[in-house]
Amino acid sequence: MAFNKEKYLLEMKVMVDKAIARLNAEKPDFVIYTISIWTDPNAAASAISFDGKQNSEQVVKQSNEFDKEEYEELLLDGDLEGAELFKPETWMQRNCNPADFELRDFEETKHPDIPVNWEYEKGGRCWSQLNPALTEIGNYAFNKVQGMQIEPDFELAINSKKDWYDKVWRLS
Repeated sequence: MAFNKEKYLLEMKVMVDKAIARLNAEKPDFVIYTISIWTDPNAAASAISFDGKQNSEQVVKQSNEFDKEEYEELLLDGDLEGAELFKPETWMQRNCNPADFELRDFEETKHPDIPVNWEYEKGGRCWSQLNPALTEIGNYAFNKVQGMQIEPDFELAINSKKDWYDKVWRLS
């Protein structure tokens, strides 16, 4: 079955529009710090998640405290190579994990025309078709949220083959 980009884009736009309408209706005071839009080609599903600044800061604080403890412990043990993985320069600045977003998987959609295990079955080659389509959806969503309550350092990101939070749009 060939990837139907137009059908995928329609499904994604409907998801984005529903998420924005729901967010405005259910959480009118929510100020958006981060949006993540992702597609899992193996699950033939996509989702959009929203994070607020306070939640992001809390997740970052917890992660960095853990990394600091690991770093200091590994240094004390003389494991310089292991400590390198947790050095302060690598500490998180923003919550970039949609699974930890305040409103994770806020709206989801299934893609009936994408075969389950598409990425696995095609050895990752599906991303050559998926990346441009996801980029179009990122542009679409970025334009749609401009009139909403967003933080000055707002970001919107889409996933890719290499990361759940990869290509990023920021306010200029």
